[in-house]
Amino acid sequence: MTDDRRAMFTARYASGDTPWDSGITPPEIRRILDELPPGDALDLGCGTGTVMRDLLANGWRVDGIDFVPSAVELAAQKLADFPPENWRSFCHDVTRLPGLSQLRERYHLIIDIGCGHGLHGAAAVDYARGLSERLARGGVFMLYAAQPRPESAMGWTPDFVERLFCPPLRLVWRQDGEDAKIGAKSSWYRLEL
Repeated sequence: MTDDRRAMFTARYASGDTPWDSGITPPEIRRILDELPPGDALDLGCGTGTVMRDLLANGWRVDGIDFVPSAVELAAQKLADFPPENWRSFCHDVTRLPGLSQLRERYHLIIDIGCGHGLHGAAAVDYARGLSERLARGGVFMLYAAQPRPESAMGWTPDFVERLFCPPLRLVWRQDGEDAKIGAKSSWYRLEL
């Protein structure tokens, strides 16, 4: 993750300009929570912990990672009513998961809602490798990614997502849509190991 991206997101959290922080867990994640039995989950780019809170409320143990210290602090405040042995939040770079020794060995569910799609080149490869190594056999990776726009380098095409993660993961389904907040096509992906 570049220092420029970290500085930009840190500034946006400081100013309150965080349109991605809706306080609502997406229906795609709610459906997964209805389907899967509780286990260990990892939220990459966890922000202020909204999805972590819903995972905990559904009986999961959950770890969250974000590279913005104030977001991680807000997540800790949001999760303070849950038993501390059931959750942890880390200020860390998602492209360096092997360097975070406090993570659980394997996760049954890994979630990325708009975090990884800002990564390119070696950073994207490191990100994909790190999360693939942490996903349990039979585990589910839920990914939300915007697609690139002419005015922004951010985004992943569906073809890129498949090349990046498959193998070792396999694409189970993809749901295409529009991200009205940024005016871009977007996709949800369910990948499994």
